[in-house]
Parts: sequence; structure tokens; C-alpha cells
Amino acid sequence: MSKFLFECRNVTNDSPNGFINNISLQVGYSEIHALIVKNSSEQKVFIESIKNLLEEQTIPGEILVGNKPFHPSRKSYRIGLLHQKPLLISNFSVAENLNLVNIPTIGFLPFINWRKIKRSSKDILNKLDFEIDHKKKVYNLSDEEKRIVYLASEFLQNPKMMIMHEPMEGLSAKNSSKLYTIMKQFKEDGGSILYVTKQWEEALKLADRISILTNGSITDEMLADEAKNDPRRLIVDSEEYNFKDTEFYNENDTKNVLDAVLKAAEFLTSEYELKDVLLLLAKEVTRIMNADGCSIKLIDENTSSIIDDFEYNENKRIKAQLTKESILKIAKENDIFYVNKKNKEFESMFENIENVKTIICVPVLIRSEVTGIIQISYERYYVYSKEESKYLAALARHAAIAIEDTRLLGRSTLLQESHHRIKNNLQSIVGLITLQKMFVQKTPDLTIDDLLDSIISRIKSIASVHNLLSKDKLGRSIINVKLIIKEIMELMNSNPDIQIHLDLDDILIPYNKATSIALIINELVMNCYKHAFTDKDSGIIEISCKRMDDYIFLSVQDNGRGFPENFDISKADSLGLSILTGIVTSDFQGEINFGGEDGSRVEIKLSTDRIFLHS
Repeated sequence: MSKFLFECRNVTNDSPNGFINNISLQVGYSEIHALIVKNSSEQKVFIESIKNLLEEQTIPGEILVGNKPFHPSRKSYRIGLLHQKPLLISNFSVAENLNLVNIPTIGFLPFINWRKIKRSSKDILNKLDFEIDHKKKVYNLSDEEKRIVYLASEFLQNPKMMIMHEPMEGLSAKNSSKLYTIMKQFKEDGGSILYVTKQWEEALKLADRISILTNGSITDEMLADEAKNDPRRLIVDSEEYNFKDTEFYNENDTKNVLDAVLKAAEFLTSEYELKDVLLLLAKEVTRIMNADGCSIKLIDENTSSIIDDFEYNENKRIKAQLTKESILKIAKENDIFYVNKKNKEFESMFENIENVKTIICVPVLIRSEVTGIIQISYERYYVYSKEESKYLAALARHAAIAIEDTRLLGRSTLLQESHHRIKNNLQSIVGLITLQKMFVQKTPDLTIDDLLDSIISRIKSIASVHNLLSKDKLGRSIINVKLIIKEIMELMNSNPDIQIHLDLDDILIPYNKATSIALIINELVMNCYKHAFTDKDSGIIEISCKRMDDYIFLSVQDNGRGFPENFDISKADSLGLSILTGIVTSDFQGEINFGGEDGSRVEIKLSTDRIFLHS
């Protein structure tokens, strides 16, 4: 069996539009092979030549499928040819155009099966996630919708191989992203694609292999991984992009990189904190890569959360804050990532972007697991070289070493840190018992059981934090708020008739804030259990914890009897509420509101400036 599904051999065509000479290329099984052709005339001549060969017209060259000469009757190897301009009939509906190549009939009768046409049209549009009314006439469609219908009509024929000529042309960022997904899924399902385009950026993002057609001949062919290491091979004739020519790399460049590496090594062997080391690396990457800015983003492997972001900008005019979804998607690819403003998805990748045209990202790996990314930003169009990709890999390894050293340090000093935590926790417990003792004098009607239950509950909430820290295999001093809440709910939820509904984000906080958060949760939930359902056999407690831009939003709501009429927290005679308001307003300088119509509801806002690691 041939390792290539599709081959064109020695294709030659000298037409009024241009010429191609002796073109040979292959497409493997489940492969996307991009052919970059900058000249529009050469593109048209190549596609015209392939079309003629598929239609068995006599021109120099041949097409092989599965190592055998192509013949249209071999339906098991159907080849779809997607032209640059959609081939549709304007007076027909979307459904009719979708089924134009293979119109279904009713059994053996020469009657059109309209029901099957409608069903197959709806199915293919739903499968490809395109929102177009299949009953609409084509002349009522926008140019983009016409292109989508044309794309869908080719995929409906279930080809084994697709030849696509500038398929992204005219598509919005949203639909371009959908087509990327469709093409990748087509490949995963066993299909192959020859992707003919001017846009090398698209080829770099999508292809497994890339060829370049210039002046009528194939001038270069490479694996996508080779192109990612040295993308300048794709744009030799482009004057729009900035890059440093290979011949200008000299001993000074190598010395600069070695200096940066040595400087980072000095930081690693000193008592500098992780933040200082990563900021140094960001600064050095900016200098070495001739960039306008660099940021290093740390990712929690277990929860896929962004722990922190260390940023250095040489150019204060630029901003390039990727969305969380984009960061995690880039990290998941586990490879060098390049994108510029010519990519239709570019703007949608950012929460905030100003004066940036190019970004390059490299993963930071620890034992093959992505723990962060280095993002480099440029105000101009820039393409990195093979040498620069090596420099980036070296600096990414240093970032990984810095992170791993921090973790190892955390493990090596775990007993000492545990001692401090236990000491602090004991001081908190003593303080709580002292407050309880003072409160007893004001409320002599409380029973011993009530007093002890309250104290035990608060001690357990503090212990839950210590328990979670001791379970962290990485030895870090951060905790996920979601886990704190779940741990406390497991300790408290002794009544099976009380339903618990949780809506929680993954929010990582430093351990020195975790005990206070645990006490807040404890007081809110304990208040529900004690007071909300005294006259009911069952109930619901809903807990929500969300990360907003500059604060954490926490709410606890029940469907119990609610707060008393004219409730005033400042006049409330409750130790739990006093602890709650004290922590929220004093420790975090946050806000707390009490309310609720069908039950009670407490909403709390905690400023991130008072919580997170970089504060």
C-alpha cells in the first residue's frame, strides 16, 4: 500500500494566465498538505490543471490515488475540488444546491426525494455548525453565506480527499474558526486535504506539510514542524515582515543569549523569589527577540487555571492580554505558537489589545507537562528565525527550572512551613475560643453543646485548609477555593434532606488567605443549618463563587425562613456574624450585603488586590 493517498506527477501547463512546470507533490493519508502560491495567476493555472486531470482531459502530467492512476469511476476515492469562487445556482434554494451533485430519488423511480434533500441539508449544516436556513434562495444569501453553502455541499459528498483553493477567503473570524475545526476533524476521520493558499500564516497553523510554488516550480518542501522552527523559509520574498537575516547572526548574538542564561542561572542560585526570576527572563526575552514586550503566564495543571502573569513591556504603548481560553488552547498545543494580525481570529484571542500585530508563544514544560507559556509581543509584523526558536526553547527551560526549584524549595521546607501554619492556626483557634468566652457572658441561655459545636465547626474549617495543603503533591502554598468549599460542605452536610447546589470557579489563592476564606464559608453555611430550616423538614442551600475582573464574588442562599424583618447586621447579637463581617471588612476590605425574598441571601465581594499572589 502506498503511503500517499494523492499524488500529482509532472504537471505542466503553459496557458495565457501563466505557467507551471513539472509540478509533483503528494498528500498522505490523514494529512493536510499546504501549497503556498503567492502569485494568483499561478494558483489559477495549478487548480485548472488539477481540474482538467480529474476530468481526464489531455494535458501533461498525471494524478494517482492510492498509487493507481485516477479514474472518476473509483467512487471509494472521491476527490472534492473546492474552487476559490463558489459554484452555485442562484435561483435554487440552499438545500437544492447542497444536493446538486447527487440528487436523491424515490427508490428506482425518477422522482426527486424532496424529504431526503431537506433532511440531508439540515443534517450537514448542523454537523458543520453553520447557521443558514436550508429553504432560503441562494440569491438572497450574503457572499459569506454562499461560500459556506459551497463548502457544505462538498463535505456532504463525503470525499476521501479535498483540494481547497483559498477556502478561508471571505469568511468572518467566527466562521474561519469553525472551518479550522471542520478541517481538523475531517483529517482525524481519515480524510486528506491539499490546501492551496497565499497565506503562509494559515498554512503554518493548519498543515502537516508545506510546499512553496514560485515562478512556476516547487521551490521548497518541509514538514510543518520544520516551518515552525524557521518560518522565514515561507516568506523569503515578502517585504512586509521584519526579521533578522541569518547572515547577521554572529558571536555577539550568541553571547547575548549566554549572558541572559547565565544571569538567569545566578538568580536561580540566589535567594531571589520566583517573581524576580521570571521578570528577569521576560526582560531578557524582550531584548534578545527584539520584541516590544514579553509576559510569562503560570498555569495550574490540575485545574487549568491561570495562577499568575509576570509582564515586562519595553514599549509602553502595547497591550496584548490573551483570554483565558486562548492561553489554555495555546498551552494545550504544546508547541511554539505564532499568530499575527492577518489571521482572522487574531482580535478575538485577546481580552485587551493595543498596537500589537504579532505574538509568539512557547510552552514552559516540566516533565512533559505544560506549566506556563512565554508570550512575546511585537508592534510590527515579525517572523522569528530558526536560531531564535532555539533561544526561546533555552529560555523556556530556564523558566521551567525556576518554577520547579520553587516547588522543590517548598517541599524541602515543608516541615518548617507546616510548623508556622500550625502555630498561626492555633493562635486563630485561641482567638476564636476567647471571643466565644466573651460572647457567652452576653448570651447565658446558650447550652454547652451549642457552644462546643460552634467552636468545633470553626476549628474543623481551619483544619480543612491545612489538610488540603498537606495533600498538594507539588508542595505549593496555594489552595483552590472550590476545594475549600467542598471540604467544608462535606464536614457540615449531615442532614440528607438539605440539598446543596454548588456553582464554583477554580480560584487559586495563597494559603495565608485561605483560613479567612474558610471561616467565611463556615459562618455562612453554619448560619443556614442553624436558623434557616427550623420550621421545615427539608431545604436547599445554594453556594456560588465566581472570579470577576477585580474581585471574587461569593453568595450563599437558602430557601428557609429568611432574615428577621428590619434586620440590621450592626445590631445583630451573633458571634458568627461578627466574625464574618470582621473578616470581610477588615481582612479583605470587602463588601457584604444581606437580603433575600424566599429565604436568606448573603452576597460578598472580596477585592483581588487583597488576595492574590502578586499583591
